[in-house]
Amino acid sequence: MIVGHTHSVLAPPNADVAVGSAFELLLALAGASAAARTTLDPELQRALDAVGDTAGESWLNLIGIPLDLGPPYTATRVGDAVEQMDPVDIRRHLLGGYAWSWCTLAGADTIDAAAAGDRTAGRKLLAHERYYAGRARDSLSVLLPLDPAETRDRLANALSVGLRHLIEPGDDLAAALDTAADAASSALTDDTLADAIEHVTQGYRYVPEPEAERVLLIPHVQPEPWLVLAQHRATRLIIYQARAARGAEERVAALGRALADAKRVEILSLVARGVDRVSELVAQTGLARSTVHHHLGELRDARLIDLEGNARAYRYLPRQEALKEAHELLSEVLPRA
Repeated sequence: MIVGHTHSVLAPPNADVAVGSAFELLLALAGASAAARTTLDPELQRALDAVGDTAGESWLNLIGIPLDLGPPYTATRVGDAVEQMDPVDIRRHLLGGYAWSWCTLAGADTIDAAAAGDRTAGRKLLAHERYYAGRARDSLSVLLPLDPAETRDRLANALSVGLRHLIEPGDDLAAALDTAADAASSALTDDTLADAIEHVTQGYRYVPEPEAERVLLIPHVQPEPWLVLAQHRATRLIIYQARAARGAEERVAALGRALADAKRVEILSLVARGVDRVSELVAQTGLARSTVHHHLGELRDARLIDLEGNARAYRYLPRQEALKEAHELLSEVLPRA
């Protein structure tokens, strides 16, 4: 599934689509890590406690491992590969050594040293306020002090346990992923790259970046996350939840949820007035960064705002079509005389 596109001088030369249970497993582990542990099977809880990630970010940084293996992107294949991998290289994946933004932010030499087990470098990464999306301590404080072999063993065990408890075997998952891949491929064929990405992600506008030689769309069917923007080597990864088309009543309900909170309405108003960065919204509202992200997610789900940007900067924009669409939706569900 490789389709070439010309968008601008900085546009990647091609866009690909990849799906597979390997990505589903890593995303499911990210979601389980951030969930209340008491809701999990005890075996899975122990495996995740041994990894120590309470934010889920570490699993997202391992998505490059199945990509390096190549298709088929199966969960069993990535689990077997991790058990046999060089432990320092696993930690390099874990710490973002193959992601240009993390290397630029935290320093490639620091990441390499921490991957090899240098504790001084590890402490430097944990103390970095912006590294790992500001969640380094929540995600890495258990794994970073370990030696590389122990890191590998704990991750491999969690992958094995997660496969048993989080991924349902059978044809349903494969069929759902095939449908999502077909939809992404059709969008790439029918639209420009920018329009295709905005369509399949339901509201993310990708701005091309010189480091990205290609874009890889990875649709998934996990309940969370809505969108993950990552990098691996020279590839921009856009990992998004593949959603079925929603009916008018469901969309009106999402709109109602988004507008039912006064702080969310305040954030929507601020975005409409040009306050478009998360840091600015945090300062203006006095809310925690995580709370602002939650409210922005609800506003995106209602299609009231869009996200635009790349690793250099992201900003939120009001959807120009939102008012017209809201009127049309209400016209569909309200009885007419």
